[in-house]
Amino acid sequence: MSAKLKANYLDHICIAVNDVKEAEKTYIDAFGWEVAYRYVDETEKIRVTGFMVGPTAIELIEDIDGTGEVAKFVKKAGEGVMIISYNVDNCEESLAQLKQNKVRLIDQKPRWFAEYKRNFAFIHPAATHGVLTEIIDGSY
Repeated sequence: MSAKLKANYLDHICIAVNDVKEAEKTYIDAFGWEVAYRYVDETEKIRVTGFMVGPTAIELIEDIDGTGEVAKFVKKAGEGVMIISYNVDNCEESLAQLKQNKVRLIDQKPRWFAEYKRNFAFIHPAATHGVLTEIIDGSY
């Protein structure tokens, strides 16, 4: 039997969109939520708007130049949920636990998210029935 991975809560859900400004307006009009943060990650080629729902962020993500992973996702699957992320106490230790459980991973070691000073790693979608899954430590 596999060892249980301790997840604290659902950290964020990323929704891939064609136009983040349009999607942001849609979410504000529909839910009345205030934007919690916005950022551009040149390395990942994404523009992001985040809304906080309790401890969980709903992130709308748009590809910057049409060549990144978000653009590929939208072209293949259309707009929609692209990533589900679980908050863990320590990304490196959780990654080791996943390896012990023989989970197929994208990242063999954590990546550093400099803007928020957090470590994260991706689990291969084939290991989670087609959902790109992330583990991330720290908080917003």
